[in-house]
Amino acid sequence: MRSWRERLSERVAAMGTAARLWWAGLVTVGMAAVLVLAATTVMDASSQPPAGSTVASNAPVAKPASSGPGTNSGPGSATGSGSTSMPGMAGMANGASGSSSSSSTGTAQATSTTCPNVKGTTVMSDGMVMAPVPSGSPTAAQQAAADQLVAQTKATLAKYSSLSAATAAGYVPATKPTGYVVHYANWSAARSDGFDPSNPAFLVYANTVNGPLLMGAMYLGPAPCTPGPDIGGPLTQWHAHDNLCLSGGQVVGRTSASGACASGVHNTNTYFMLHVWTEPSLASSHQFQADLTRAELVPIIEGTA
Repeated sequence: MRSWRERLSERVAAMGTAARLWWAGLVTVGMAAVLVLAATTVMDASSQPPAGSTVASNAPVAKPASSGPGTNSGPGSATGSGSTSMPGMAGMANGASGSSSSSSTGTAQATSTTCPNVKGTTVMSDGMVMAPVPSGSPTAAQQAAADQLVAQTKATLAKYSSLSAATAAGYVPATKPTGYVVHYANWSAARSDGFDPSNPAFLVYANTVNGPLLMGAMYLGPAPCTPGPDIGGPLTQWHAHDNLCLSGGQVVGRTSASGACASGVHNTNTYFMLHVWTEPSLASSHQFQADLTRAELVPIIEGTA
């Protein structure tokens, strides 16, 4: 009995040249279609969060090199790159827990090379560089000043409860807009004054099951490696980050345990930042907290806070 290959060869040989070319073209087109479909499926899958994924950490913020003030074209510069700029923030990094105070509660580690000009910083294992604050409880004057900052921030943010209102006013995503928590920057405000409660440099929204939810504002210090004003003493602790890698004005990763960047350059000249959380579940006990835990974010994301 002849094999199917022999029978196929006889049929192909019996065809005319035009018929053979037609069938060859049809097979080629079919194979191309299969390859395109497979590639599209892989791309779609890679752009979606994994099934069953939980709330991820806040992504760092990188300021575009073309939009910042100063000789390095923006807040903060990365070692080895005069054009890279970076206000920088990272919350809930590696599952680091927060507290009812403004401080990160990650384990303290060795002194950071980030902003060595700021004496008395506490460096946390999650990359937070905490500026020094007075010890003990806040004074009455410090409490009043912190309360005033909150009131001013809430008054300003009332008009930005809708994300569309914020984008219409010039706020643009400074972190991945499809993330669980997104920082929106007003670069004009950041250039003129990073700490202005009437015109916050950053607004922070959560992408919840009910749509974007405004959670608060973030302010910047007046210059790289310079904490902002001592508003509320121990209540309002400014923070920076010592483990971010930058390239072209964007955060491209975090440093290894040895402080090296797989790509980009290590940012060692960051701006200090201060959050003011106005979302009720955060404001009640985490008003100025530097980072947010998954436990604090999940109820907000799920609309049960």
